[in-house]
Amino acid sequence: MKKTLSRFSVFALILALTGCGAISVRNEAVLSSRTLPAASTVAGLPAAVPARQPQEESAAKLATERETRRGEGLRLARLLRDQGSFQSAAEVYAQMDRKQLLTPLELLEYASTAATVQASQDSLALFGRARRELQRSGEALSPAARIALCGGLGRARLALGQTQEALHDFECVLQQDADNLPALNASGVALDALGRHEQARTRFARAAALDPADFRVLNNLALSHLASGNASEAIRLLNQASATGLPTARLNLALAYLLDGQDAQARQSLGFLSGRMADKALQTLESYRARIRAGAPVAAEFLAASRQLLALREENKS
Repeated sequence: MKKTLSRFSVFALILALTGCGAISVRNEAVLSSRTLPAASTVAGLPAAVPARQPQEESAAKLATERETRRGEGLRLARLLRDQGSFQSAAEVYAQMDRKQLLTPLELLEYASTAATVQASQDSLALFGRARRELQRSGEALSPAARIALCGGLGRARLALGQTQEALHDFECVLQQDADNLPALNASGVALDALGRHEQARTRFARAAALDPADFRVLNNLALSHLASGNASEAIRLLNQASATGLPTARLNLALAYLLDGQDAQARQSLGFLSGRMADKALQTLESYRARIRAGAPVAAEFLAASRQLLALREENKS
């Protein structure tokens, strides 16, 4: 049997833009059928219909075959995407892209789908390419397409530490949809990382009002309070988020306790882990505390830590 290793992100910075990765753009090719007029007669004979040249027939056949392959590929990619098979869908889009079968809007579909399974650097490159192709085409973007483009760029940039640029992209999303919950949440993360904590908490509060059941937003609000030095409020909020069983909230709760000097409580909050893994998690969290106490910006440290993965279960061998 293969070794399996379950991993969770240490910090739940919720960056995904709900609904943006599944933008569907219908580009139906309208084939105009020309009906020949009734043959006029000259001296009782039907008018001659010019014969098509072999080159023209060959080009028309190739164009038809190309459009058929394009339509079949798009149907398959979208079906896989809608079924949640993002890796397979991305592979189909990639094959079509290599054959230059994608329009600029369909390239955006590809980028949005691939972003769920590929590295942030690759996502940024693909979304950037989609933006250039859309600009070159001069095609006016619908609000949904603009949200997909700006949101995809923002998620990739934030994951790569390009915080100011990411914030600009999330503002682009909010210009299209002021109540876009994922963009409110993600822009709050970016604002926190830039030290603009009050503005960040305004975004988180708006997101929480839109969906009070989203404890990931509550988790980020707690981290914002922690970054501002309000450990007691962070602990209160993280206890609420931890009640849902969210592993990242429990890890963040342990960190909040550590930053507040409550080491025993920190270890107790890691009780959901095995002894060995609890020790490993505690060591990792203590390293964050040491860097923060040495002068590292708290919010920036949180954002950097969110890109690290922490093993929460030991390898199983069988």
